[in-house]
Amino acid sequence: AVFLYFQSERCLVCQLPTNELHMGFVCCRACSVFYKRTLSREAVLRCKGGDHDCISKNSEVTCRKCRFERFRSVLEACEKGKPANKRTTEEEGMGSDFLDHETFLQSDAPTSETSTLERMKQAYRALCMTRRTGEMGTCSTEAYYQLQRGSIKFANATYTNIAPNTRIMFTGLMEFFSSTFDDFRELSKDQQTLLLTNNFDMLHKTDDLYRAAHHFPEDDCIILSYTTIFSIHRVDDFLVDCPPKVNKAEASAEIIRNVGRNLIANKTRFKRAQLSADEFVALLSLALWREQASTNEGITEIIKTNRSTLLAELHTYSAGRADLIMQRDWENCSACSSIWRKWRVGIKKTSKSTS
Repeated sequence: AVFLYFQSERCLVCQLPTNELHMGFVCCRACSVFYKRTLSREAVLRCKGGDHDCISKNSEVTCRKCRFERFRSVLEACEKGKPANKRTTEEEGMGSDFLDHETFLQSDAPTSETSTLERMKQAYRALCMTRRTGEMGTCSTEAYYQLQRGSIKFANATYTNIAPNTRIMFTGLMEFFSSTFDDFRELSKDQQTLLLTNNFDMLHKTDDLYRAAHHFPEDDCIILSYTTIFSIHRVDDFLVDCPPKVNKAEASAEIIRNVGRNLIANKTRFKRAQLSADEFVALLSLALWREQASTNEGITEIIKTNRSTLLAELHTYSAGRADLIMQRDWENCSACSSIWRKWRVGIKKTSKSTS
């Protein structure tokens, strides 16, 4: 078969069929979104049955309280078996969730100190949706319906779908940067195209490796577009529709060398880094705003400005995450919690007096 199939399992929360993973375990998107929304709203839930055991009696019951508690208990059970190098649940709540077209993002206040990062995360989700929809229009009828139904998440990449999918990515990135950076939007179309073209290879690889490290952390699969994957063990499938004039033996050997030497090694680095959502979108944007990316003085100044903004917001984000981790650790200790609160009050008073 040409396509990579994912066996359907049952959501560990509601028991409905699903072929998705959310927050580290088999879970349908509906339950994942429900949990995140409930958590963010801090809603007070009450059990319908009154005995806090609705789901155990009937997995299809609509009791919000029991559904929420069931999700939390499954998540806690998974956390106990999580490797030490994984982020904790608290850290994941600080923005480390993987970004794709299904990501639920809570809208942040416009006064956020990391407003650029927040805009980029929202825009990246839109980019993912654009790429997925566009690529579904370039695939076969069979693959289209399989992707639409969710019976597959990826198809094996082939020679002929690389070019159209790359164009979709390029167009999507134009919209992504136009919606997140005012000064990019104000450039002429020629300037936008030139800047993006000069940095497109790095942008494309950054995105592909980020997603490959998430979906295929333990094997040699890499992602060549939003809906297609490639493995060095299936080079023949990739070359199945290449033009007759192409020497398949030479092409196959060259592809294996390049993939093994570069992409798989870099995927390992991405996996080790475990980038949060904020860190990833910042890295993606820094790939566009590279120093020496343009000889035009005006564009060079724009690059410097945007790099400074991104790095400053990354610093704020990192400091805030460290602050929350420290707060969590201190509040777990009753002897330290009062010291923590007094320290925070002192910091706020100092800030007011110096402002």
